[in-house]
Amino acid sequence: MTRAEETLRKKPKKWLINLVFIVAIIAALAISFSGSRINWTRFETIGISLRIMFTGLADFKFNFLFGTDPYHFEEGVVYMTLVTLAIAFIGTFIGAVLAIPFGFLASVNVVGKKIARIGEAILVIIRVFPEIVLALILVKGFGMNALTGVLTIGIHSIGMLGKLFAEAIDNMDKSPLEALDAVGANSWQKIRYGIIPQVAADISSITLYRLDINVRSATVLGIVGAGGLGASLILSAENWNWDILGTILLAIIVMVLAVDAVSSYLRGKLL
Repeated sequence: MTRAEETLRKKPKKWLINLVFIVAIIAALAISFSGSRINWTRFETIGISLRIMFTGLADFKFNFLFGTDPYHFEEGVVYMTLVTLAIAFIGTFIGAVLAIPFGFLASVNVVGKKIARIGEAILVIIRVFPEIVLALILVKGFGMNALTGVLTIGIHSIGMLGKLFAEAIDNMDKSPLEALDAVGANSWQKIRYGIIPQVAADISSITLYRLDINVRSATVLGIVGAGGLGASLILSAENWNWDILGTILLAIIVMVLAVDAVSSYLRGKLL
């Protein structure tokens, strides 16, 4: 037997391992379904329900969309969409501004490994709660309004943007910092002339990407009373007002597509 044949014979039989995993997964699925109860009546009426739902969703209410009679402008979808965009934009701006010092604090290139670990721990603590949980907490203190949405997005963005800013600083070219060290530059001069020019484009691009995410988050936060489209969205869904829901979904789709297009264009210009 040649050495190649012997090596091939000793090669682990992956197909056998894969077969064991497949059998285990099938057995787990069978066990999980063993005690379940399926309401077959639902399947008989699901076609009718879907037809009613999609017919209602396609029946857009343009007076509700633009806030015309019998609605006020503040009750219209256009106004609520503007509020949602404002919540996302202001929250992202606040988060980005406050995340910059936290990013430097968590960067090894700026403060060293020991202090950077403390900065990383602070950023982890800030983003430990999901946005929806943070909104539920802040609603108790600031009420059901757009300010709660701004604070929720701003605080949560600090944790995420601070981490990404720190990574951008740590991954940059260190040669300018070494050159500034050689001429006796202080910490502020190294940040001003060695770090900011290198990471400014990355920070701006990351912030735009976060804004894209926050627009979607602002829509969801309205469900718990943090302003924007979310409150009307959940109320119309619970009351089976498919025409109202369809109008809101139309506005959300247009808003998200527009923000994504603008954000992608600006990120392309920056990078």
